[in-house]
Amino acid sequence: MCSQMEYSIFLAQVVGCYAFALSLAWIVHAQRCRKTMHEFLSNPALVTISGGLSILFGLLIVLTHPVWVSDWPVVITITGWILLLQGLMRIFYPDSFVKGIKDLMAGKGLNLLCWAWLLVGAYLIWAGFFRG
Repeated sequence: MCSQMEYSIFLAQVVGCYAFALSLAWIVHAQRCRKTMHEFLSNPALVTISGGLSILFGLLIVLTHPVWVSDWPVVITITGWILLLQGLMRIFYPDSFVKGIKDLMAGKGLNLLCWAWLLVGAYLIWAGFFRG
């Protein structure tokens, strides 16, 4: 059994690498990703399935990592809650979710969100691989 700090480090590595890689791909290949997102949003089955997966991964983090401290592990906990809440939005309010994402894509919101997740990913990579 690993300690809470070891688990936090592991999650920082996984979530950090995932967030960094995904957001970097969005930034580098913005046009292709926008096209993919439009296709994704027009398919209710994909929105629902991805909502279920988001709920699953959010619950895994929220239930196993309820760390509310004023240090880097709280970023993992907050990420879990974000996954859980947006997964619930996809399942229970798919039309509102789709409209919100389309509104983000229409302006600069999606770019800002990608840069924010890139920074979160970089921070968690630093915490998980170099600070831990």
